[in-house]
Amino acid sequence: MIRYVVVGLLLFLGFAVAFAPASLVGTALPERSGVQLLTPSGTVWRGQAELLAGGQPAGALTWRFRPVTILQGTLGYDVTLDGPEHGLAGRVAAGPGALSLRLDGQAEATFVNRWLGPYDIAISGPLTVAGLEATVPYRAPAEGRTAGTVEWAGGMVRYRLGRRVHDGSLPPLVAYLGEGLEAVVYPQGGQTPLLTARLLPSGFARIGVTALFTRLAGNPWPGSHADHEVVLEVEEQLF
Repeated sequence: MIRYVVVGLLLFLGFAVAFAPASLVGTALPERSGVQLLTPSGTVWRGQAELLAGGQPAGALTWRFRPVTILQGTLGYDVTLDGPEHGLAGRVAAGPGALSLRLDGQAEATFVNRWLGPYDIAISGPLTVAGLEATVPYRAPAEGRTAGTVEWAGGMVRYRLGRRVHDGSLPPLVAYLGEGLEAVVYPQGGQTPLLTARLLPSGFARIGVTALFTRLAGNPWPGSHADHEVVLEVEEQLF
């Protein structure tokens, strides 16, 4: 009799694990990350959901479990993030204390402008994501680390300085992601920074604009600032 009870319990646990609902995936997301999964379907091993990031729709997320990652002490997945304006693919792993991510792919400017909007910046032209990596601790997402590059083909840009909106044209740019949650943008082939971005422990994102950026964008900053000097900074609370 006891043998049948044990077998029944094992079968129950096996089915519970095998068919665990996709909604459980959302519980692995870092607290205060600003990321949500809407209308999940499938299971924790293979499923899909609509991704919401920073209050903005980010596309259809699909995932497939990679069993080999269990040997590494994590739960790893192959993922894709698709939409009419972008196509990204990579891997996500949920470890004991942090979530790690790697992505490659392309996106149109209209997709990225959703998150640039709070800073009164809008661009045109496609972007290419190459080897973008991020490690985000569950309890302190602002203490995460990033790496990789994002290249922009160049084109028209619109931005606000003070009460005026300005239009300009920029050359191809490349953003290098740093050791923390930060990035520095340069002209492709150049060594003078144009923009800096950093996620602060307070949950605010800080973006700095250099004198060279204002000159290339057709609105030189007054004064005798060196090209690399940050002449304007804005902050926006992300979480």
